[in-house]
Amino acid sequence: MLRIDLKDILQRTVSDEYGDLVTRRTGQAVRQAIERDLARDGDGRAAAIDFGTVRCLDLSCADEIVGRLLREQGAVRSFVLLNVTAAHREALQFVLERHRLAVVVQDTGGALDLVGALPEAARRVFGALAQAGTAAPEDVARRLDLSPDVARAALEDLLERGLVVAHAGSYSPPAPYRVGPGPAV
Repeated sequence: MLRIDLKDILQRTVSDEYGDLVTRRTGQAVRQAIERDLARDGDGRAAAIDFGTVRCLDLSCADEIVGRLLREQGAVRSFVLLNVTAAHREALQFVLERHRLAVVVQDTGGALDLVGALPEAARRVFGALAQAGTAAPEDVARRLDLSPDVARAALEDLLERGLVVAHAGSYSPPAPYRVGPGPAV
């Protein structure tokens, strides 16, 4: 999985000491730098974007960076946002709901969750997967007291959106990541 550290992106595009993602112009510069990194990677593999050094994320930057990346590349590449704080989450939720998009986030404590517009069944199913690690649709249905058809449909919806991965009849959230600086594991 490709890991993109926003600290590096900000240093290349804005300033060495800048830790705020505010203004649409800043968001556009950061997104374009991310797109260049993604183009160099070239293979469409999943990308983890690390927000660990971002102090402030306003709505225009959330829209320009995350909203636009998901709209333009979400069909060919999955994204996970790392080290997302409650303040980041608020801006992301607003933007992603407006565009009817969703993304996997990992908070600063390492917990995985979803942010954005999703049916409640899909949120519940993702939560069960985040706790279990990997599960078959029948296991998810039992764990959540859902019908197997509802669990399977929610899992397929999550898979289509790039929010889970499937392997050998089971589903799981994207691979876990180490929280904090350094390469993803």
